[in-house]
Amino acid sequence: MHEPPASTTWNINCGSGEEAQALQRWLSGRIDLDRVFTDTVRVIPDGMEQIRTVQYRLGDYFVEIRVLPLAQANPTSFRLVFNTRADAGRFWKDLMVNILQEIGSTPHKASVSLDANGQVGRP
Repeated sequence: MHEPPASTTWNINCGSGEEAQALQRWLSGRIDLDRVFTDTVRVIPDGMEQIRTVQYRLGDYFVEIRVLPLAQANPTSFRLVFNTRADAGRFWKDLMVNILQEIGSTPHKASVSLDANGQVGRP
């Protein structure tokens, strides 16, 4: 029996409806499941530094990442929902945090908070 995907939901709040729409358009390319994050891993076995590059594709960790309206009466906010794959390794959390940090670094001045009804994914 397959375990249903766990999801984590975040509320994204912007200063205006226009900023919220612009951020949602910007996010569409950032949450594409074919997007690849590249990480540089440094290890020092036996005192010799070794550096390697590791790539992480969003689709290997998430079934979907969706933008949903928060409320009809509030065009300045929306939800960002991460549905993890049942076989996702622990690194899904790092990928999610990277996307949330990218939102925080945009000029849209958005705030991010965990949705009170959002279910945090598997440990």
